[in-house]
Amino acid sequence: MTHGVDRGPTSNVVPLRAGGVPSSEATDARYRLDLPAGEAEDNPYDPWNAWNLGRELICASQDCVEVIDQLGHLRLRNPMARRILGDGDLADADHEPWSMSWPPAIRETVSDALAVAATVGTARFDGCRPAAQGGTVYWDVVLSRIVNVDGRLVGVMAVSRDMTQLRRIEDGHDLRSRELSHRLKNMFALVNGLVTLSARNLPAVQSYAGTLRDRFTAMSRALEYLQVPQVDERSSRPQQTLQGLLGALLRPYDEAGGAERRFVHGAMDDVLVGDGSVTGLALVIHELATNAIKHGALAGDGGTVTVDCRRVGADMRIAWTERGGPRIGNPPSSEGFGSKLTERTVRGQLSGSITHHWDEAGLRVVIGLPWASLAS
Repeated sequence: MTHGVDRGPTSNVVPLRAGGVPSSEATDARYRLDLPAGEAEDNPYDPWNAWNLGRELICASQDCVEVIDQLGHLRLRNPMARRILGDGDLADADHEPWSMSWPPAIRETVSDALAVAATVGTARFDGCRPAAQGGTVYWDVVLSRIVNVDGRLVGVMAVSRDMTQLRRIEDGHDLRSRELSHRLKNMFALVNGLVTLSARNLPAVQSYAGTLRDRFTAMSRALEYLQVPQVDERSSRPQQTLQGLLGALLRPYDEAGGAERRFVHGAMDDVLVGDGSVTGLALVIHELATNAIKHGALAGDGGTVTVDCRRVGADMRIAWTERGGPRIGNPPSSEGFGSKLTERTVRGQLSGSITHHWDEAGLRVVIGLPWASLAS
């Protein structure tokens, strides 16, 4: 944010009023707000007079304040806006919409936001905009509807805050995060290589080594999902969702198993997934998929796994249902390490619940995860 700016003369900034004669001729009479009953606008010495207070509040703001009429044309700028953005747009206010003062790539977004604010009452967008002294400033813009005493639309007030420095900090954090992700992926690859080399001449541990590599690969795949490329200049990355993560984790199993080994997506309710829960979810899904391939529905031809995701109250319920595999006579007499790991991850790291149903037709696992835990 810019500080210590000489505001200069303030006669060009007046509260907007519907009807009557303004105390300054700098603003059209159609674009003014009424004073409270009993107050006069010609009391220049009373600092608490609404007319004077409104003018001084706008002048004192360190944000850029602009007023756009109902036709989308710029009608007013406070001193800070004049200092940073200049006065050129005011001269062209009757000829070009306010949205034309923004770069072409964001003009449609600006126009849409104005329409939303005029209809709903408020809107928000962010983007870059040239400064009068040269260079580009990154703005966070809040739009608020202005109406007269009859409730009719008068215009829209735009309050723009300079977020350039914060954006640079965020970009730096994003760059460091991507560098860390790259190093972690290389570390996963290195560890997998070491596991392979260490187990090469030890047949007794080949199975365990393969399981360990698969688990590291699952975590690496989840990390890759987190660090996707930027979508546009206004967002550092798209939002992570449960369905996106499931797709990233299960797709390799489908590709490796061929057409007969496939996952079927039933209900596909979605929810945002935060960084803190992605690794745990990756381990759980990988463990279920691995067991299905080794012992369950995907161990032979024709088996399927149906994954249902449904919102139930404050939880997301994930139902993993295996069908078409070996018939189940009795539940396992003991839990393996993978099952214990899954249980601990769901109940501990994800603050959820997990239940195994050993149906004769195949295993059914129901996982309940609070939305708040998933988003963390």
